[in-house]
Formats: sequence, C-alpha cells, structure tokens
Amino acid sequence: MKTTPMKTNKNTLISPTVRLSLAALLLVMLVLSACSPRPTATQAPTPAESSDVETAETPGPTATPRPSPSPTVPPAIDVQPEDLAGIALRFMHPWTGEAEAALVEIATQFSLTNPWDIWVDVQAHGSETALLEALLVDAENEDLPAIIALRPYQLAALDGSYETIPLTDYFGNPDWGLDQESQDDIPAVFLEPFTHEGELVALPVAPQATVLFYNQTWAGDLGFDSLPAAEADFRQQACEAAFDNRDDLNVENDGTGGWIVNLEPPVLAGWHQAFGGELPASGLPQFNTDAGRDAFSYLKAGYDQGCFWVGRKGDPYFYFAYRYALSYAGTLDEIPDQMGWMEVAGNADRWTVMGFPGPEGPQVPVDGPGLMIGADSPERELAAWLFARHLLTPEVQAKLARALFTLPVRQSALPLLDDFIQDYPQWWAGAALIEAAAALPVSEDWGLAQWIWQDAAVRLLQAGDLTPDEVLEELDRMMQDLEGTTP
Repeated sequence: MKTTPMKTNKNTLISPTVRLSLAALLLVMLVLSACSPRPTATQAPTPAESSDVETAETPGPTATPRPSPSPTVPPAIDVQPEDLAGIALRFMHPWTGEAEAALVEIATQFSLTNPWDIWVDVQAHGSETALLEALLVDAENEDLPAIIALRPYQLAALDGSYETIPLTDYFGNPDWGLDQESQDDIPAVFLEPFTHEGELVALPVAPQATVLFYNQTWAGDLGFDSLPAAEADFRQQACEAAFDNRDDLNVENDGTGGWIVNLEPPVLAGWHQAFGGELPASGLPQFNTDAGRDAFSYLKAGYDQGCFWVGRKGDPYFYFAYRYALSYAGTLDEIPDQMGWMEVAGNADRWTVMGFPGPEGPQVPVDGPGLMIGADSPERELAAWLFARHLLTPEVQAKLARALFTLPVRQSALPLLDDFIQDYPQWWAGAALIEAAAALPVSEDWGLAQWIWQDAAVRLLQAGDLTPDEVLEELDRMMQDLEGTTP
C-alpha cells in the first residue's frame, strides 16, 4: 500500500494541517518520491492462485544451438557483437512474489539462450524505497547496476549518483533496435511519459491502470441496467446505493453504499482528466482551471450528499464484497484480492471495472516504472539495452501481465493471454480501455505536485467551509512556490 502524507491508508482521511510549510513539505516529498508499490493488504484467499500465472508453460533452458550473431556493426553504435561476450549485468526492480519469480525465470532463459553470451542477474528489492536505498549503497561502493525499473522522477532522491542514458538511438537503430512493426505495436500512451524533449529516457515495462470497480448486479437491483456513462449517472447510482443501505433494516451499513472516497493522485488524475483536465509530461501542472474546479466541485458535492463516503478499513475489498460500496477506485492488480473477498463473502454478484466517467468520456490513468540503463561503457550499455529490449517482446510481456496484472506494453501480447482473460474477465475489461488511457507524468515536477494536489483534495472534503475555488487558489499559490525546486 502506498504511503502518503495525507492519509493512513487508501480510504481513510486524517485531519490535515492548515498548510504545511514549504520546507517541511519538500522534506516529506523527498521520502514520498520513493513510494513503494502496494503490497497485498488482505488475508482473504484468492482463487486460482496457481493457475493465473502458468509458469509451467514457459519453456525451460534448452540445448538448442544458438544463432550466430550478426556481424553488422550499426553506424551509431560502434560495438562489435563479439565484444558483448561474457558481460554480466545486474537488473534491479521493486517487485516481489510471482513477479519476482517470473523475472528470474525470464532473465535466466535470456542468459542461457541469447546469442551474445550476456548474463543477467536479477535483484528484487520489494519496494521502490528499498531499491533507492540499495542504489545509494551501490553508489558509495561504486558498484552500480546496469538496468533499473523505477519512475524517472524518483532518481532525484539519489542526487545524481546514478546517471542514465537516453535510449532513442537504441530504440530506432536498424540492427539493435525495434523494427517499425514492433514500434507500432506499442501504444503511444506508454511511450509518451518517458519521452522528454525528443529523447526516450526510459522504456515502459509494466504499465498499471487505475480504474473504478463496479458492482453490476447490485446496480441492476437498484434499477440501473448499464454502466454509468457520464459523471451525473455515476453519482446518481452512488446515491441510490447509499439510500438503499440507509433505508434497509441493517443499521450497521448506514452511511455507506456509494463510492468509497479515494484521494490518491492517480485517482484524482482520473477525475481531473474526465472533466477535461491535462497533466503535462514536464513542468508543473495547473489545477486551478475550469476542469480542476469542475472535478473538485463534483467530488465535494457527492461527499456532502453522502453518496461518496470514507471507509475506515485499510482496503475496500470487504466493503465491496458485502455491498457496503457500489464502487471504489483501484488498480488492476487488486482484482485477485477482490475475487478472494467475493468468495469469502459468498457473494456471486457480477462485477467489472470501468473508466472514470465525465464530459470527456471514460478516462483511465496509466502509471508505472520505466526501464532505465545506467551510464557505462558502450559494450555494457548495449548489453543492457538488449535485455531491456527482450523484456518488451510479446511473450515476455504476456508473462509479466500474468504475474503483475499490468497492461502489456505490446498489443501483440494479448492473443497470448486468452486463458488469462477467461479467468480474469475484469482484467480484460480494464485492458480493453486502452483507447481511454492517459499516462501520468514521470517528471520531478509531478513527483512533488501530486502530493500537494492530494493535500488540497483532503482539505476540501474535511473543511466544510472551504469552496473548491478557495482551495484551488491556495493550491495554485503553492504550485508557484514550487517553481524551480526539485524533490
């Protein structure tokens, strides 16, 4: 679960201070820029835990003769293929569990079969915070990894001790890069956040989507036979669920029923984008806009009506499984947790995931770490690129999607996931929203601004006498104070 300065968990608000001082805020941001991936918060069993990631399907190392390396030397990459022989690389990433096991298997198979005799060792660190701490130690020991999986803005916490290289020349190289068909196979939304001033600074590897979980059966019982197509429809359905729980004979569910308030930055981004707001890839975002005011007004109105409510538990799965919540915001990797809780509750309700509804149509924020290559010798940089390129192959992307419940970077990986889609139709509902996806920034400005934005949203809901205009005007002033600062 991500740790933020504004709440103790994903759905429980705490009273904010009137305003954090800028100095204290920047200190907190330095830590939070290394926020870790959400671990599984539930102890409920998950169905088909071994069937969704079928590592048995992955062929093990074989004795098949390796193809001969091409003797061609790309003009922009002056490295002979034979110069790569015997190079050993370290790949550091923040994932654990099935993802860790999948990456070890992927790296081992690559090491045993690649035609250049490159060897890759994989190091899992359990969180992005732990990875950053390990990088600091490696920098002190002058023993840095060749490849890391991290959001670019998080490198600011390392104060320049880990330098990465641009990947543009590798990506488009006719011999070492991706051919045009492969490039076209990657949706632009995955590459856009990692492109800065025309340079590709990282490769997408495991994009995660933030969506709305939605109980279709309960909505049908309330008289709604389709997903809410607009923001007014969504709030109406949330209100009806709240009224339904208030008016039944169970006093314990009074005050529940609609959408569980979640003010994490990706969730705020979903509502912001649904009302036409934009988040620039670089530079400080502007929140005091028509879209920003409309989104904040919408959230406050739903909260004041009791249709959007705050849960006390650390995660929303219980509330959703026992009909305390018609909807909540989460990521696709929460699907197995929710399936497990539905089984525990004995709840056969049909449910799915959907985008954030608004005037701009459904919106789906997409976020995730990028593959970055550390500055080194030309030979080691090329060797690292070749492994990074391997991680983007359709077969590998299908394995990572199974293990992480992320979106595959390559669209051609989807036909390899037919059985996974059958087991997890909610994942497919999310993956099918790719046309509605909008990437979150990965800049240093966003690394700070997202948490100030969250603070403003918390203040808006908790301080009943504040209007969206007042909160956003203050937010705008704080954004100006951040101009020129770094995490």
